[in-house]
Amino acid sequence: MGHLTPEQILYKYWGFDSFRSLQREVIQESIDKKDALALLPTGGGKSICFQVTALHNEGVTLVISPLIALMQDQVEGLKKRGISAEAIYSGLHYRQVDRILDNAVYGKLKLLYLSPERLQSQLFLDRLNKMSVSLIAVDEAHCISQWGYDFRPSYLQIKELRNLAGKEIPIIALTATATPKVAADIQNQLEFKKTNLLQKSFNRKNLAYKIVCVENKENVLLKYLRKRKGSGIIYLQSRRKTQEMASWLSQNGFSATHYHAGLLNKERSKRQEQWLNNKVSIICATNAFGMGIDKPDVRYVVHYGLPNNIESYFQEAGRAGRDGQFAEALAIFHNQDVSLLRDRVTDSFPSLEMVKKTYQGICNQLQLAIGSGEDETFKLNMNSLSNLLSIKITNLQHALNLLALSGYIKLSEKSHQSSRIQIKMQHANLLAFIENSPNQKPLLHLLLRNYGKICDALVVINEDFIAEKLSISKSKLIQSLSYLEQIDLIQYQPGNSSPEVTFCSPRVGQDALHFTPEQYRNRKERAFEKMNAMIDYTTHNDACRSRTLLHYFGEKKSSLCGHCDVCMKKLNITLSAKFDEAQIQIKKILLNRSYTLEELKTKIQKTEEKELIKVVQWLLDNQEIKLDKLHRLCLN
Repeated sequence: MGHLTPEQILYKYWGFDSFRSLQREVIQESIDKKDALALLPTGGGKSICFQVTALHNEGVTLVISPLIALMQDQVEGLKKRGISAEAIYSGLHYRQVDRILDNAVYGKLKLLYLSPERLQSQLFLDRLNKMSVSLIAVDEAHCISQWGYDFRPSYLQIKELRNLAGKEIPIIALTATATPKVAADIQNQLEFKKTNLLQKSFNRKNLAYKIVCVENKENVLLKYLRKRKGSGIIYLQSRRKTQEMASWLSQNGFSATHYHAGLLNKERSKRQEQWLNNKVSIICATNAFGMGIDKPDVRYVVHYGLPNNIESYFQEAGRAGRDGQFAEALAIFHNQDVSLLRDRVTDSFPSLEMVKKTYQGICNQLQLAIGSGEDETFKLNMNSLSNLLSIKITNLQHALNLLALSGYIKLSEKSHQSSRIQIKMQHANLLAFIENSPNQKPLLHLLLRNYGKICDALVVINEDFIAEKLSISKSKLIQSLSYLEQIDLIQYQPGNSSPEVTFCSPRVGQDALHFTPEQYRNRKERAFEKMNAMIDYTTHNDACRSRTLLHYFGEKKSSLCGHCDVCMKKLNITLSAKFDEAQIQIKKILLNRSYTLEELKTKIQKTEEKELIKVVQWLLDNQEIKLDKLHRLCLN
């Protein structure tokens, strides 16, 4: 496809007439075989940069990506556009991997997505030197930096990939969030031939950052949502809370669903599609949601509680207003959330004694003798291991992460085994039980109605679906199922999400298990620095929110945004004569038709842009105007 220009490729496959800011420059660097780090904010169109380049160049582009769901979404999207792409990740059958690699070798693929853990598999390495690789794209490149907020040791293998594939092959690294220190480290770790940073400003002029510290978060959220139209995301800190929030919002008349990594792939995709297609307005999610999601008309993102660091907050908040229209990023918290954040970060660094205990527990569970296990991969039973060691699963996960960071093991994403149920009680007895058990009646009716063969054999069930239908929490549902099993009415096999662990070296005895105290201490200090920056950002109410964020990411010269909560308070917007005049003029203009904010600016030239935005925001907040289905301003 080398005869087509990047512009022609963009139009042919995506239908766009022109590139967004900086995309064309990034693409040209790769075409010219230069290493480049593209620092584009959330919604800046990072994937287009390497996808267009892949179609322009002869050969296959290797794309390293950290999340299976993200790879699957991108590959599916490319295939729908008629672009040959595949992904290799843990959980695929050997024959599937073999077929995909054959297609890459024989030139049938333009893009091959790989999880970083797969880079060292012998099957891949045996085919690599037979491939005509034109480009190596490193998505979420901050994962390679120990100074970053999401360091993944497996990313350190990427530089070796170029050594094997050919040092002349260019690398394009992409991320939405990197401080100057992290950006420099990314280029160093990937062994760029020459430093080359292409950076778009992190400034989002259409996005208003707002922070609210309040005791009653629920009331503030309800009041806020009742004044808002369009799609929104609410980020919460646990899977359980996403379900509880979605259920609570539904009970209060909102169209809401929940999303987290613990849902089955099919269920996650279904909920995501409902939200993308505006069948559901609000999606309550953990940070597992959002990467690679292309929905430009998100009008607000709410953080219900505090994220661990500014990088996560900024990336998630940036999913609002990608269409350039006015949008908001609201964080609602109370003082207890600050304590919870400190506890979360503290718990993510378990004692070295706990880490050693976890290592020995894994080896004993897998019956590995000292000196064995190198390069072998196993599935872990986290529940069994947690009970064996008397360590909470969350703390166990943190200990595993530290073992991975120290190079003893490699962790892959979890494989999921679905829950199964069979009703064992005879039909007549079952009907009698249902009639005499009002607490269990709705559950048993739902099971019989939705799972036809449940009385004959074990059938796969979805606890999230059942809990949502019954309007109860998942934990309460599991209690009911456990009770029904105790009285021998059902056989219940709970699902299990098992991470896969690969031993990087033979098992060693506990005394030979060494950690570098300085390395451990440095990681902990960096995590606490990021946590404290997040706390400072949300609790200090004397500096423009946008300016504070830009300063954090290295943009030292920036003006006041004019519409964050701090700027609004400082400017003390009141119904002055000037303000009153502007709002009257706006409502008069909107009498005849709806306008975008940009169109409105051209109609009201006497009022400064910042002042106009404040008036529009005030009118929206007070429901005197609204956004129509095309997200244009109109009278309410």
